[in-house]
Amino acid sequence: MRGIRMFLPLGILLWSLASVPPTLAETSGATAGVKQILDRAMDIQTRPDLAGEVNRKERARPIQKLIADNFLSDQMARDSLASHWGKLSPGQRSEFQSLFIVLFQDSYSRMVLNFFQQENIEYRGESASGKGKLVKTVIMRSNEHIPVDYHAMQNGSRWMIQDVEIDGVSIVDNYRKTFDRSIRSGSVDNLLQRMRVQKQAL
Repeated sequence: MRGIRMFLPLGILLWSLASVPPTLAETSGATAGVKQILDRAMDIQTRPDLAGEVNRKERARPIQKLIADNFLSDQMARDSLASHWGKLSPGQRSEFQSLFIVLFQDSYSRMVLNFFQQENIEYRGESASGKGKLVKTVIMRSNEHIPVDYHAMQNGSRWMIQDVEIDGVSIVDNYRKTFDRSIRSGSVDNLLQRMRVQKQAL
């Protein structure tokens, strides 16, 4: 759990689940949709032909595709700026979303690659959360139990993830706080430049 806790702020300070057919996350409930995404991530992580550090890059590609197909990254980008979003020009909004999506997908992919294996996950129900559902899960390991909650929204007939809380820490909220500090101490242009540099470093 300590490793996952440390990853979130680290990924944010750095500016920072195989293609999934559209029917994969089509379910009658958010919990089933989230479960199918997590099952697919575990399938990729535990494939014998992709095992080991030598195949990390080969595993990263389907993991990044899975994230791209099942996370509402555009909405996460807007939510991460909160009140600042309305102050951006159309060009700034477009560039920010593009940069955010690349950096988020890279950051979350690395977290999956580093910490997510063949997990025993308990699904502890779902409840209304804003316009969507909160799906509560716990990763049950022999030496630790890690609460991971998924904020899911229905997009057509699919359930997609809008935010993840790991041990009570929201990814979007962490981004929001970091971006707010950066804008208040500098400017939106400075934030965009830092994100450009981080994208180039990838």
